[in-house]
Amino acid sequence: MTAFYSMRLINIGFTQEPQGDKKTFELAHEPSSRMSIPLVILGILSIFIGYVMKDVVMGPGSPFLEFDESAVTAGHHPIESEFIPT
Repeated sequence: MTAFYSMRLINIGFTQEPQGDKKTFELAHEPSSRMSIPLVILGILSIFIGYVMKDVVMGPGSPFLEFDESAVTAGHHPIESEFIPT
């Protein structure tokens, strides 16, 4: 189903003639700096925050989750503490 909708999107977007009226296409333009500047700032901040917070998203085994240094030095990850043999 995904392949079908992807090919439909490509077909509609790139191979068919536009189906809007002429006035709509004449009014289309690039956004002004009032819109472009905030979008650029948000884009840069999202890349920066994504890089800084990547360890939170990586899940167990990432350095962000290692709170207890004694468990780590003993060879056990804090998330895996329920699997430590007793």
